Formats: sequence, structure tokens, C-alpha cells
Amino acid sequence: MKKIFCCALIILSVMLVLPLAALESPKETAVETAAHIFEMPKAGKAVSETFRICDTSNDTVTEMKAADYIFGVVAAEMPALYEKEALKAQAVAAYTYACVKKVENADKTYDLTTDPSLDQSFITREEAEKRWGDKAGEYREKIETAVKETEGYMITYEKKPILAVYHAISTGMTESCENVWGKDIPYLKPVASPGDKLAPEYIKKAEFTEEEVKTKLAELCTVSGEAKDFFTDIQKTESGTVKSLSVCGKEVTGAAIRSLFNLRSSAFEVAYDSGKFTFTVYGYGHGVGMSQYGANYMAKQGSDFKEILCCYYSGCKVEKVS
Repeated sequence: MKKIFCCALIILSVMLVLPLAALESPKETAVETAAHIFEMPKAGKAVSETFRICDTSNDTVTEMKAADYIFGVVAAEMPALYEKEALKAQAVAAYTYACVKKVENADKTYDLTTDPSLDQSFITREEAEKRWGDKAGEYREKIETAVKETEGYMITYEKKPILAVYHAISTGMTESCENVWGKDIPYLKPVASPGDKLAPEYIKKAEFTEEEVKTKLAELCTVSGEAKDFFTDIQKTESGTVKSLSVCGKEVTGAAIRSLFNLRSSAFEVAYDSGKFTFTVYGYGHGVGMSQYGANYMAKQGSDFKEILCCYYSGCKVEKVS
């Protein structure tokens, strides 16, 4: 494989840096990066057999086969214990996303990076097998099979590959792209994902003292009034995401509060009692596109990868393009 030094990365306005997926339960996925929403250029080959991956830890670019890259993304992004059809859905979403980014970055020395705040998470086979321990052989074969059986498949909308974003757990309904990133995309609309409510970590609580909250809020506004009135006038979308709220009299977004308090999602409620604030948070991630837990639930109910993807990406097709 050919290695060359990577050019300086352009820092994008991204949402939130995300952890890799754990084995036991999904973590927030790397594809929070639609801070700038991609539009397919008029020229450029979308299908790709190789990708140039910039390792941001050592500033080098490695050209690798598509199958090797997608293996590393699936291993990093989705728990390997998930159902085979869910892993296949993840592989197709990852490949589609990578092909779109390759066209977008045609003028750069790399196609994608390993930085999860910019692109999809990625780990090497060696890193994956070390993480999997005694299950390494089983999980390696499982993901290799998922990647092989979906080779050449892509998600398209009106014959163009899509920005196939995904997240760990929805609120029970996925979110509109417009509500999260301010751009209306026809295939990134809210869809029901009832299986997510069965996730072990569907609801999580985060607690902060009054002083901790005051300190954090000082970064956003002038802190004033009684603590019980710090957070008021909460406005939510139909999917449960906090679109806006009043913080000490200043209107802010739910995303800003999520980032400030490092919450698992922007779908939350907040209560104050006896000097303590409690955020009750639903789901995990931005909520747009495919829910990974929801995909696994659908797979358990008998859905194949095409049915899963067509459910989460409205009006799209899953077709073999190479």
C-alpha cells in the first residue's frame, strides 16, 4: 500500500466528537459530520474500489481496498454482536458515505480521514481483534461476510448516492435533517423506529450540582434568577429533539445545551430539586438517518439489509452499482 504525507486538514464546523462503538452496546456514531451537507457534484465517479485514508494520528495517507476500509468502519461503528443483516446495512451505509466523500474531496490528497469528528470511525483489523479478545475469530468472519455479501451495493436517491448518515439510538422516531443541520434533504426525514425504545441505554440521566450548571451556563449567557427557572420554554420537534429553549432568558438551541453538558442526545428533559439538576436524555446521537440499534431490532424481526436501509432513508433504493 502506498503511503504519502497528508496535506493539512481543513477544519470543518462539526457537531461533536464521538467515541467508537463498544462491543456490548452502540455508542454515538462518527457520522455527526454533516455540518456541511454534501451535494453531489455534477462530475466525478461515485463508485470506488479503493480509498485514500488519512490517519490523523500520524499525518499519513494509506490507499486501501474498499473492502478493507469498510471492514474497519463496520468494526468501529457497530457492535460486532449485532445481527448479520444489520451489519450488512451498516456496510452499505458506510460504503455509500465513503464514495460520496471521495467525490467531494477529489481535489485533496485523501478521500476520508480517521478523525471521527470529520468522517466515519475506522480501526485496523489488528485493533479490532485486540478489542474483541476471545471473540476475534468469530467477529472477524462475521464482518468479513457482511462486507463481502454487500460488495458493490449503494444507497441511491434519484440515481445518485446519498449522504448516508447514521446514529446509535433514536428516540423511537428518527429526526429530520432540517431540524439538526438546517437543510431539508428528502431522504433524511423522520421515520418510526420503535425498537429503539427497547435499548438498554435508551434513557440515561446526567446530574449536575447548581454550581456546576452555573459555571457551564456562564459560557452561554448571563446567569440570573432562581435556579428552578434557568431552563424554560422548551420547544421540541415531533421526534422529541429539543429545538430551542430559554436559558436565563436567552434563547439557545438544544444542540448547544447538549454540547455544553456532554449529553448523549438533544432529546432531553431537565428538572431541578434541592440544589441538583437532572437531565433525562433519550436515545444516543443526532437521530438522523439509520438508527443502528433500530437496524439490529429490524434484523431480529426478519428484515434484510435492503429493507432496513429503505426504511430509514425515505424514497431511496439499494442497488448493486458495480
